[in-house]
Amino acid sequence: MNWNFLKTEIEPGDFLIDCRSQSAYEEETLEGAYYYPFIKKAFGSDPESQKKLYGPMASVIQEFQKSKKTRIIVFDEGMGMFSTRMVYLLRGMGIKDAYVLGQKWPVEGKKAKGELKIEPPIADKAKPIEGVVDKAFMERNLTKLQIFDARTMDEYEGRLPRLTAPEEGTLCGRLPGAFLWDWRNLYDGEANLIERSIFKKRLNGFPFMPERPTVIYDYNGARSCLLALMLREAGYIDVTTYQGSWFEWRKSNLPKQAVAVFGAKQGAAAGAPRVGGVDRKKV
Repeated sequence: MNWNFLKTEIEPGDFLIDCRSQSAYEEETLEGAYYYPFIKKAFGSDPESQKKLYGPMASVIQEFQKSKKTRIIVFDEGMGMFSTRMVYLLRGMGIKDAYVLGQKWPVEGKKAKGELKIEPPIADKAKPIEGVVDKAFMERNLTKLQIFDARTMDEYEGRLPRLTAPEEGTLCGRLPGAFLWDWRNLYDGEANLIERSIFKKRLNGFPFMPERPTVIYDYNGARSCLLALMLREAGYIDVTTYQGSWFEWRKSNLPKQAVAVFGAKQGAAAGAPRVGGVDRKKV
């Protein structure tokens, strides 16, 4: 694996964070690993929501600094969306030595029952996180941005509001002008991240330029972080994620495409899908 945000080995001085399910963590994890449930939640980008994200992230960093350990290693079932989200946010808050473990669970190492579940407090005041933008930014710059949608085709075309546990009556759709790059296509057939050379080749299938501002969104801000990490290593200069993502945008009065109500009889007016990142014969 030739991605710099991955580390394939765990060292004695590593601060470990487990981003698998809470039940899996409590049953067995790497000895000394922490668990932070907030990383799986959806956050808006309004000031109160920003406090709910910034406070816990600041607590993670505080615990890391208190531990005197040298770097942070985050793992889940296998280089997935929540471990990459944690690493992306840590780096955005200045922790450059934060990495995703490039292994699939179960990984080698001494195991124990997970007992370091932390519910950090909400911040009194939120500060901006580098690489994360809010709804106001998206509204101001919508027509100037290169936008990736990291969800699935069903979500992108307005057939599903979210990938898991969709609720009837929920609005489906996408942000105007967004191009789909299904985050599942960032993995190969064995659920490993694709090589950087393959990623760059697929990236050429989009009419995007590395120097232009690029924003990625999904449903709750998790899946987009993996694509953001990969784009940065592929030479994209100005890459950010939209914190509120479709979770927030669908509730606004801002423009949308492929709009439909999940569970209603009428179909979505999807229009021509804007797709890249895969062999077009497979789309």
